[in-house]
Amino acid sequence: MPANAFARNNVMKALWAPQYLAGDLITRVVPRRADRWVVGTAFGVNDGARLLVEELLSRGTGTRVTWLARSQAEAEQARALGADSRPHGSLAAFWAATRAGVIVLTHGFGDASRFGSRGALVIQLWHGSPLKRMHLDSPTAMRLPVIGARGPVPRLLAHLYRRGGARVSLLPVASTSVRPLMASALGVPAERVEVLGEPRTDVLHRGSAKERRTAARARLEGTVGPLGDRTVVLLAPTWRDGAADPVVPTPAQWVTLEAWFAEHDAVLLVRPHPLAVGDWSHRSDHVRHLGSTVEPDVIRCLWGVDVLVSDYSSIIVDFAVTGGPVIFLAPDEERYTAEHGLYVPYSETTRGRVERTWEQALARLDAVLRPGPEADEAARHSTALATRYHEVTDGRAAPRVVDRVVELLGGPDGPGHGWSPPGAAGNRATPRWRRGDDASSGGRPTRSVFLESFHGRTVACNPAAIDREIHDRFPGVRRYWSVSRDGVVVPDGAVPVRVGTPEWLAARDEAELVVLNDWVEDAWRPRRHQFLLQTWHGTPLKRIALGRRGRSPRLVAAVVKQSTRWSAMLAQNPFGAQALRRSYAMLRPMWTLGYPRNDVLVTGADSGRRERLGLRTPRVALYAPTWRDDALQSADPLDAVLLAELLGPSWTVLVRGHARTLDLRAEVQGDRVVDVSGHPDVSDLLAITDVLITDYSSVMFDFSATGRPIVFFVADQEQYEHEVRGFAWDLRSRAPGPLVRSVEDCADAVASADEPTERARWAARYRRWREDFNPLDDGRASARVVDRLVEVGALRG
Repeated sequence: MPANAFARNNVMKALWAPQYLAGDLITRVVPRRADRWVVGTAFGVNDGARLLVEELLSRGTGTRVTWLARSQAEAEQARALGADSRPHGSLAAFWAATRAGVIVLTHGFGDASRFGSRGALVIQLWHGSPLKRMHLDSPTAMRLPVIGARGPVPRLLAHLYRRGGARVSLLPVASTSVRPLMASALGVPAERVEVLGEPRTDVLHRGSAKERRTAARARLEGTVGPLGDRTVVLLAPTWRDGAADPVVPTPAQWVTLEAWFAEHDAVLLVRPHPLAVGDWSHRSDHVRHLGSTVEPDVIRCLWGVDVLVSDYSSIIVDFAVTGGPVIFLAPDEERYTAEHGLYVPYSETTRGRVERTWEQALARLDAVLRPGPEADEAARHSTALATRYHEVTDGRAAPRVVDRVVELLGGPDGPGHGWSPPGAAGNRATPRWRRGDDASSGGRPTRSVFLESFHGRTVACNPAAIDREIHDRFPGVRRYWSVSRDGVVVPDGAVPVRVGTPEWLAARDEAELVVLNDWVEDAWRPRRHQFLLQTWHGTPLKRIALGRRGRSPRLVAAVVKQSTRWSAMLAQNPFGAQALRRSYAMLRPMWTLGYPRNDVLVTGADSGRRERLGLRTPRVALYAPTWRDDALQSADPLDAVLLAELLGPSWTVLVRGHARTLDLRAEVQGDRVVDVSGHPDVSDLLAITDVLITDYSSVMFDFSATGRPIVFFVADQEQYEHEVRGFAWDLRSRAPGPLVRSVEDCADAVASADEPTERARWAARYRRWREDFNPLDDGRASARVVDRLVEVGALRG
């Protein structure tokens, strides 16, 4: 295989070993100054680095900023900001880097000084939330010429990448979902990847939508010429690691494009990746170039664009903030996915709408520019992407990052002149930003509990029920709740800690007891004094973890790595205990005590739940399907609006999307249809439900504790069973209710579920079902779990 760009760059890294060694020796003896910053970028005075420097210098603290410029124009722009400038790659740049307390990067250490950064507080701003796999996560990025991506030399190269990542002190990101990806790709310790927002995206969130639009259009017109009210389509594909770009139009396709854009009075702005290979020279009134040489800071233009055409580029999730439609043009999806890899299945990101040719892309453009269902769905899709990748949207990421850097340096009154890195001459104290890796492992435990449900997205499930029991019985125990965003409401007396913040890390490290219902997302492991209870979140009918088809060695390793962190695992029933132990190779204790989240189904009355949801009909049906690994982009299989119409005015249909699909699914709307996907706890919904409609979700085992009817909507049963997940046993032979495949049959089954003849029909099966799966759902599971925690010393009164 020909050496691609990554491979050539990797060869250079290997040849630089002597310079790295010399730089390390020099930086061990040269003192650093906390009031000196060095900034380097790959593409000029732009993006997050520019915004960070503007914020820092606006504070008038006397901090000296040196920008390492790659051209005279860049040097002049840096000086216009108020920064000094040194030529990138020069001896002066190296000297500036060796003395700086803070070094700011946007791509890699080559932005500043590869050989002079050891011991500095390194801020890696990066340049986007990744869709495609990067660096350590991508075989392509670890490739060497001839050798490829395997063998001792590539492994050594990966080790060097990780060592470089370990030198990063802070990597700010815009969402919780991106944290583990960036940590994994760049080898940065997970606790140093913080959800502070990306300074580069502040421009997307500041001011009103009208002000953003006006400013972006003005900037575009200053670059590409007058646009007026014409529709603007931006074409911005990612690069192909040195291969030719497959979306470059042929001469015949350029003719077609010209005709389409002329007919629609529109303009196509072409922005190839700076490293792209292909002939993008075509120009006309309808096709204009917005390359990085004429507009290096494209993010400032996105609000002036009406439609984005892209493939796997991070510009997709930035543009999504505008709410404009995205057209996914990816002729090489299969090859790119196989060779480079994506973090999220492409079908999930695109909702299955991928165009393979320019003809298809133009047809899609027609559809999304015309008012109607496709345009509305495209807007909802962009909103969902923006929600997933941009949790911090106040336009103040740059101030937050500067504040965090000041804190890491020791606060505004912290070290200044003569400050030096760990291990350097004269350094008598480890700076605060270098503490934390193991600092708390030897600390004394506090009487506190750290709880998390679904990675901080909700306060619900088994952890919430256990929290209530602890609150009632141990009021002196401090309870920390992990939350992934603002607006997650925690119980009275509990303390919310935002995922990734220093407070979150400290609360998790110091707690005597950690209670989770899902995976630990980062590399953290419990300390010696800690007990981690994994409650999980359902009895699995479908195959999970090690029981899944086509499991890879990497999945096996990840599963085992998870389960070895858990001190004990909770199961709802004996079947669940066996299934979970097998699926997670669980060698630690399995506590078969029932599910605390189901206590309310047995002991809790309505307690005004129906009124709070605004329900006015006497009967309630809840539709709660599981997620589809192969079709996350699809609408729910059951048409809830039609179901409500068929059931009639005495019924309200509640629709509860799975936790994994909340960012992607459109809100269901209709008469007597209520979308309760955002309701924090499904147990509250089960408590007020008269008839449950589900498919293969573990909610079936919870709801059966009530003894009320269940209808199974299984339109895709054969595909799900034989191609997607598979089941632990045959649902048809044990289901305590009818299996239906059409909305009409579902309506009939729900309407007749409480009739005496229908009850009698399923009575024997239902009784056996409850004997198998609900023997411990007696309203006392929370108490039993807390009793056991006291017995093992994980809770102290």
